[in-house]
Amino acid sequence: MAIQTIINDINFYNEFKNDIGFVSNLGDVTNDLSGSVMENIRVAMSVDISWKTIYAPEDGFNWDLTITGGIGTELIIVSNDGYNFENEGFSSGDTVDIGFNFSGTPVNINQNSVQFVNGNTMLIILSTPYVIVPGAIIGMSIIGTSWLTALNYKFGLNENGESYNTISKVSGNNQGFYSNEVGLDIGGGIRNTAQVDMIRVGANQDWLTGEAKVRFVSNPAPGVQRFIISHDFTIVPFYLDGQLSNLQNNILPTLFNGINTIKYAFNAGFRVVGSDPNTEKRFQIDNIDGSVGWFNENFNGFQNNYNVKSIVYQEAGSLIGANGIIIGSKSRVTVTVEDLTGPFTGAERFGVYVSYLPSQSQYENTTLTDLKANFIYDRAINNEGLAPTVGSDFITLCESSIVSGEMVIVFEMEYSTAQKMFLANQFSLSNANYLLGIQIGDVTLSSQTSDRVMLLADAREYDQSADIPGLFGVDVLDIYTHNKQIGVDTGSTDVVSWIEDGLVSEFDFHLNLNQDAVINQLQFLLVAQNPITGTYFELDKFNVVVGTAIISAGVQQINENTTRGYILKSADQFNDLIVEVGPNVGGFQHYTGRFAQKISWQDWIQNLNVDTIFYDLAKPNFNFNLKSSNYSDLNDYQIKLAISGNIDGVSLLGVSGNTDYLAISPSLTVYNYEEDGNITPVWGCVIDTFNNLNMADLGGAVMTGQDTLFRATWTNSGGPVASLVDIWGINRIEQTDQPGFAITEMSSLNLPLTTQILKPKSGFTLLDVYLDSGNVVMECLIDGTQVVPGIEYNLSARIQDENAIDPKAKLTSPDNTLKDTSGTIETKQEAP
Repeated sequence: MAIQTIINDINFYNEFKNDIGFVSNLGDVTNDLSGSVMENIRVAMSVDISWKTIYAPEDGFNWDLTITGGIGTELIIVSNDGYNFENEGFSSGDTVDIGFNFSGTPVNINQNSVQFVNGNTMLIILSTPYVIVPGAIIGMSIIGTSWLTALNYKFGLNENGESYNTISKVSGNNQGFYSNEVGLDIGGGIRNTAQVDMIRVGANQDWLTGEAKVRFVSNPAPGVQRFIISHDFTIVPFYLDGQLSNLQNNILPTLFNGINTIKYAFNAGFRVVGSDPNTEKRFQIDNIDGSVGWFNENFNGFQNNYNVKSIVYQEAGSLIGANGIIIGSKSRVTVTVEDLTGPFTGAERFGVYVSYLPSQSQYENTTLTDLKANFIYDRAINNEGLAPTVGSDFITLCESSIVSGEMVIVFEMEYSTAQKMFLANQFSLSNANYLLGIQIGDVTLSSQTSDRVMLLADAREYDQSADIPGLFGVDVLDIYTHNKQIGVDTGSTDVVSWIEDGLVSEFDFHLNLNQDAVINQLQFLLVAQNPITGTYFELDKFNVVVGTAIISAGVQQINENTTRGYILKSADQFNDLIVEVGPNVGGFQHYTGRFAQKISWQDWIQNLNVDTIFYDLAKPNFNFNLKSSNYSDLNDYQIKLAISGNIDGVSLLGVSGNTDYLAISPSLTVYNYEEDGNITPVWGCVIDTFNNLNMADLGGAVMTGQDTLFRATWTNSGGPVASLVDIWGINRIEQTDQPGFAITEMSSLNLPLTTQILKPKSGFTLLDVYLDSGNVVMECLIDGTQVVPGIEYNLSARIQDENAIDPKAKLTSPDNTLKDTSGTIETKQEAP
């Protein structure tokens, strides 16, 4: 009969369907190794082990039975028919139950001890002396009952057509576990059924990716012992030294090329005594072919339904762009995945997998670190829309959302200090590369029919020195609108404005002199930024000269006091650009000041930095221009003020380099002419021009050599206006197609430049604002002596009612009205 092994079941679990720890959907399994490289699998099996033999002369058995040692205490069995008791699983020290058949009369003697086994000879000491007449025995059974309390378990991830072996495809070393404490006696002859952690075989850990466990379950039948074995492992190899170029060019290794794939094979040897291999009852399974896919393929060569559309790297704290995963600080990575069969609909499942790509010497023959440590491997798995999850090591956040039918996966990761030091050293010696995999699939499909795939998102060099965190930070960035003064009023962080508006921001930023921070470049910007990806493009900028700044007592003496060059009165804060050296607090050197910024409106000026998502053939410069309202709260972009700095410094790991920092304000909602976020704008405006001497209507024309009355008449859609309290306004004029910010304004709040083209009416110092039949009228003069003959002018007006609730509704599409550059005067209105 020999050793009998019955595999009651063998199941393969995967984290994609069964979750981390393999605790969910336990009925959703495969019966073979099916999946993708890099993912984690658990194989679990229920096994029945028994060994016995039956003496049956009618079947040709020819044994000599000898009774010695007194009154039937020693039974010597010698087989004359080539029967080998050792091969049948019997060994010295076994306990056996014997059943005799004396001419139809059964006699059972249990718990007998096997004293000696040698090939065809076995000596058994009977537990109960019995007078046995060998000639009267017409049948006999010997059933092994020794407790199997040890297990030697060896496994291999072999190619389907490969002979069984236990050699790691990564390190070249044997793979296996053992335990000598399986189902031990807990008292009274009762066996322990608790799960036992197994120990790796050998000194090398270079192949180890997960734990193995075993437990005794029960004796389902006489002589039968049932065990459950489980083994957690990662499907490898996903990289071997020298394969970076192949990864980057999607060249499959031989092991996975074509129909090649791998299976899980194993050999389990249960022993009565862990140190005695002669007591081992062994079985081997190596005939269950697997279906494992390489990157970008579903299982073994099946088609892939998904594609990585884009990937964006940033330093997590500052959202500064990076060229890859950052060694020295926390990285934020945004990966956009598209479903080639249709849009994602929500609650999708995904996984993020990150691994360093070590050299061969770093992943072979390591006794202190296992395979995952050698590859600095981590993964995190989540469902779209759920709370962020984390990995097992350095992945600190993992979440996703559906945007326009695409899966936008965001994860953050930061290496430990030891990992940072190792990678930084590796980078300095040669280079350091990593692999990023994104697992995705339809979670509603079973594990057997799954379309899940491991997408190769990236394989490249780490970003070591491009970004050093902590060198620069902005502590204050308050914004003041036209009706507020720095030092008198309180600044805002949430501002609603219109194109052409002037703003001023008060700031306080610091340099970390503890890390030898030095400013190489300092800019003040108006940008359109996508806060999801961190990408942005400029709408305006001002460079501060820092290269000639004297360093005194270790501090760059950056003291700038200039203007933006706007057409405004001297000392008007909305024209200021001021940077001053502030206090040093604990090695953090502060700089304070303010910078003014007009919200750009010049759609006739080309801006090739604009994201191509805004392409519109019907708009000036195909919508690649400087008109801020074209990009405000559209396609995930927002208008913001920003301080940009390129800073030299030293990281906490001692690495020197420079970093581009971008500190941004909260979103500025910017509206176009004649819009305020409402379907029907609160204010409507008509702009007229008159001969100031005789009030003849000029039909919008501007006179040369003689003053023109510039009138803006505002009508409120809510009804007649009864009071001018807290209503202010601005009239503006510019030359058509002027190349910058040369626009002139007359305000009802702030005094004008005395030499400008717009001037107050006689007897006034500011814009004249009055009520006429429930309408708000704003008037000033256009100085005819400054009007250039043959030049076209654009007129616009702005009104604000501080008593009204500022509309916060956001635009859903840009204005479709083209800016008139034909030479006629364009009427432009702005309304809050």
